Amino acid sequence: MPDAESHFVQIELAIAAGRLTQAEAMLQSLEQQLPDESRGRHMLLFAELNMAKGDWDATARALTKVPADIADQCRYGAIAGWLAYQEHQWNQTITMLAKSLEICPADPGRWNLLGLALVQKNEMAAALEAYDQALTVAPNNPSLLNNRALAYAYSGNTAAALTDLEKAASFSNETAIVANLSTLRANAGLDMPFEPSQDSQTRSIILASAGEGADAAERHEAARSYFAQAILQSERFDNDLWIKANSTIVRSITKSEDRTANP
Repeated sequence: MPDAESHFVQIELAIAAGRLTQAEAMLQSLEQQLPDESRGRHMLLFAELNMAKGDWDATARALTKVPADIADQCRYGAIAGWLAYQEHQWNQTITMLAKSLEICPADPGRWNLLGLALVQKNEMAAALEAYDQALTVAPNNPSLLNNRALAYAYSGNTAAALTDLEKAASFSNETAIVANLSTLRANAGLDMPFEPSQDSQTRSIILASAGEGADAAERHEAARSYFAQAILQSERFDNDLWIKANSTIVRSITKSEDRTANP
């Protein structure tokens, strides 16, 4: 009979470290040897493994095999909340994660997912509180900073959003973060920050994002310029950018005609 507890701890550490192949092999080797009282925890770990792999169906199947009377509400609630989020069941997501966080408040990932669900419900003040809690635990996490920045932006607090995005970009050159920063800077009428090491395709993404931000602010001439520059930087012809560049020309002309007609 294996020492189940020590194996479970090793599997938990492997999942947390992203060593998913190792965790899966250990879980499979234990499957036929465990006493009945350990099978609930075994299936809970299978659910966590498949959640880490992003396999919704396998996670759901594993969770149904965890007896309710032995379910670890800290971890069970996190998995159930993640499953609900995949199904766009925002209220269920919020309920399950809130219960889980009452027991395990030091997990930034759960606070982050709670924040994402609250943003979907347009509950920005509560979402910002969730991100604040997450960043208390992991203050320099670029993904958390990016997500809080978006909540700030949706709330109309552009200055706070820019502060978070600039900090996130200082820790990570992830394209999504850089693109969000470019969108917001252009929306606020600020210049684009380019790094010497950025390749032409990355610059094209930044410029296209800037075009979206400028267009949203009705700065159509600036948007057209950004889209045109993005086309030139792109490694291949991008028909979507071409359409956007030309549509902003039309909106710019229309806006100019409106000003002439209504001085």
